[in-house]
Amino acid sequence: HHHRADDLPAYLVVVIVGHIVLGAFMGVEATSTWSTWQHIALWVPLTILMAIVLLQPVKGAVIGLQWAFYMHGFGGEEDLIESHPEA
Repeated sequence: HHHRADDLPAYLVVVIVGHIVLGAFMGVEATSTWSTWQHIALWVPLTILMAIVLLQPVKGAVIGLQWAFYMHGFGGEEDLIESHPEA
């Protein structure tokens, strides 16, 4: 319950997928004459699939990073927000 990843995994997935898809799109666009509908048919499902597949491993990596740095409950002490809920 206290091992939070918040929004960082989602931001990282957007950056990773965005770089991969944009680079691949630009490469295909430079070397082929696909229509707009062909691009949409390929890149939209690929983007959604990559985001879904990467979200859980990236979240695990963020939690692992928190464990490595003794953050958010991994260090034995409570977080400031948890110890002072009225703040």
